[in-house]
Amino acid sequence: MPSPGLAARVSRARRSLERLSRIASTSWEEYSASEDLQALAERHLHVLLEAILDLAGFIAARRGLSPGPTYREVMESLVRSKLIEPELSKLALQVPGMRNILVHGYAEVRHDTIYETLRRDLGSLARLLKHLEEEADRIDP
Repeated sequence: MPSPGLAARVSRARRSLERLSRIASTSWEEYSASEDLQALAERHLHVLLEAILDLAGFIAARRGLSPGPTYREVMESLVRSKLIEPELSKLALQVPGMRNILVHGYAEVRHDTIYETLRRDLGSLARLLKHLEEEADRIDP
């Protein structure tokens, strides 16, 4: 892993993935009735998305690709360069927008959307994190 700081963020993201997996296994009724579960889901999803974006930024910089200035541009450069598996490309391009919604709290976060994202996309987000981590290790073991 390239730096202790990046490695720590990835390790924290893995722990967040475990927590998100447990949250995703709850029923919609339990999730929607619990502000605590909703807050946990928001925070752990934010941690996961930030780690994905940090890895993407590191890879883009080391490969001489677009360093931004936006997260969207970084992801687009990785997709264009085929550094993200084709089946994960669409999701990768959605990560910056998901992150912005959580960070900037546009109006109110839709917890039905977060819940569905966890149920539908958590496995793919985990694969994207692993894929980017492996690419970062290839660049700077």
